[in-house]
Amino acid sequence: MPEQTRKLAAIVFTDIVGFTKLSAGNEPAALALLEKQRELLKPIVEKHGGSWLKEIGDGLLLSFETTKEAVHCAIEMQQVVKEVENLNLRIGIHQGEVVFQGNDVIGDDVNIAARIEPFAAPGGVAISGRVNASLERDPDFETHYLGQPQLKGVSQTVKAYCITSHGLPKTDMSKVNAKLEPEGFQWNVKNTIGIAASMIGLFMLINFMFLRIGYADKD
Repeated sequence: MPEQTRKLAAIVFTDIVGFTKLSAGNEPAALALLEKQRELLKPIVEKHGGSWLKEIGDGLLLSFETTKEAVHCAIEMQQVVKEVENLNLRIGIHQGEVVFQGNDVIGDDVNIAARIEPFAAPGGVAISGRVNASLERDPDFETHYLGQPQLKGVSQTVKAYCITSHGLPKTDMSKVNAKLEPEGFQWNVKNTIGIAASMIGLFMLINFMFLRIGYADKD
């Protein structure tokens, strides 16, 4: 069994828009497109210090030591492929503590990166709140808040953004199949828990005061 290493990393997922339709209608062209993707993108990933972990169908799973390296790589990839017919990428980036095992990486934060990717426009880059936080003080970057993705089985709060600088397109949410939590969802959950905790605390305080009064009367 390969040795496992846990560390903080920026995880990148990519997807070719319309690839399923292309492969169903013209399999040789689809295979040639995958080869073209490999030829164009692998040198860019290496240039930015990334690891080409594996290809998942038409998608890629990449890792970087920093979010800045991941973001700069994603932008360059989009700039390179935009002139290539049918090579329309969506890219998602998230940072978190993950476990590397051979040429694979596992963990909740890997799953989050995969679920951020559908929020990118074709030709665009979607990022999580953690990645956005690392870009906020950089004047070269502009981002747009999209919302909070519905992530079943994930305990942490995740927010999705898209990068709108560097010629990247803003996500049109009407064309995104992935779902967001209803507006105000986080407020409702947090406040429901907070109110419940306050009520329990108040009940315990009142109960304690009545006990004190009862003991005082006995004295």
